[in-house]
Amino acid sequence: MESVYEYIYAVKSLGSFTKAADHLHISQPALSIAIKKLEQELNYAIFDRNTNPTTLTPAGEIILSHIEKIMLLESNTKAALNDLDSMTSGRLMIGGTQYITAFILPDIIFRFKEKYPQIDIEFIESSSANLADLLINNKIDLMFSVKSFDASKFTFFKSFTDYLYVAIPKKLIGESLIKEYILTRQDVISNLHEALRSIPSLEDLKSIPFLLLREGNNLYDRSKMLFEVEGISPPITMSLDQLTTAHYLCKSGMGATFTTGQLIKQIDDHENLVYLKVDHPLMTRNFKIVVNKNRYRSNIMNAFIKEFQ
Repeated sequence: MESVYEYIYAVKSLGSFTKAADHLHISQPALSIAIKKLEQELNYAIFDRNTNPTTLTPAGEIILSHIEKIMLLESNTKAALNDLDSMTSGRLMIGGTQYITAFILPDIIFRFKEKYPQIDIEFIESSSANLADLLINNKIDLMFSVKSFDASKFTFFKSFTDYLYVAIPKKLIGESLIKEYILTRQDVISNLHEALRSIPSLEDLKSIPFLLLREGNNLYDRSKMLFEVEGISPPITMSLDQLTTAHYLCKSGMGATFTTGQLIKQIDDHENLVYLKVDHPLMTRNFKIVVNKNRYRSNIMNAFIKEFQ
């Protein structure tokens, strides 16, 4: 791709000529001159230099859309050529939350690397919204998410099902009637989720303090909807960014929280916590592998997706 197109893309992405020049390792005057020359040739301004951050003009928006098509074509061409190597080299960029990369993917990655040791794998941890932007801009190959995305832009593949439980510090149980529905860590590990007994109501949890994830997180939405369905409004002692942090704080006794079967299995907390199963659709999360619909799906990507089928 012509360097001036890279310059335009960098200025738009970073919001300033100075930041773009630093990112591209060229001088700011050289960057400005190159873009100015193209503007003179086209007889249209590409950037509005009076805004902060620097924004595209209408003509610039048209030019950027074609630059992105060129970038996608180049990326797809390279991926198709790499497929000629028959899985003997290449790289896979995976996006996911910290929960996904730390607790779901390690065993999958281990098996994949045993089959294809020459393939380099990298993780990018972020929110689903940020990862979707990276996916559209071809900064990652695929991502994991439970959220809904625009089907005109993305293609979806089944990956895994995540079962949610209410985790409660033992010291908060007291004389509650929920005792007969309590599950231990060993109960969750040793039995199929469907075979575990569910509590009929969360009424007895209405006064127990809860640790929730922050607003905007899928688990926050599910938690609040479940509270509404159950007709309770327990006190919220803390809002957090990570599911694993909530689980560990729950383990310390700070409050109840929503956690997953995967965390229960991998975090040894049998001395401090007990669990409740709630038989409701909100307590089941069906995660998808999400890929850019316009992106060439390489043999490496297909092989990785197949690990979940």
